[in-house]
Amino acid sequence: MPFIEIIDRDATQEIREVATKDITDGLCQAFDIKPEIVTCYYFSAPDYSYGHAGKYGENAENFRVFIKVHAFPRPQNAKETAARAITEAAVRAYGVTAKNVIVYFFDRAPSDAFHAGVASA
Repeated sequence: MPFIEIIDRDATQEIREVATKDITDGLCQAFDIKPEIVTCYYFSAPDYSYGHAGKYGENAENFRVFIKVHAFPRPQNAKETAARAITEAAVRAYGVTAKNVIVYFFDRAPSDAFHAGVASA
């Protein structure tokens, strides 16, 4: 914990390698944590698997890279710093504009995170 879910569009291994390193580095700096506890999971949204504003597929506006950070609660300023760093990392890796990178934080209580069947709290 934390773990990061990245929903992208059929990205290459090279893009995901850059994204993994830079997103992890940005989160670690913002949250003052070590990279050994961060995991990234990638989910691909191929063509015609995206809708926005009631429009689907090629009729939808630009595809957005959606990034969900599941982590123990952090102060708002740490989340803001992390969001900027993660957005910049995604822009570099994917070649998209910052407007097309969405970052959401999902706070998880340590008592709700289990490793090997044991709560983190």
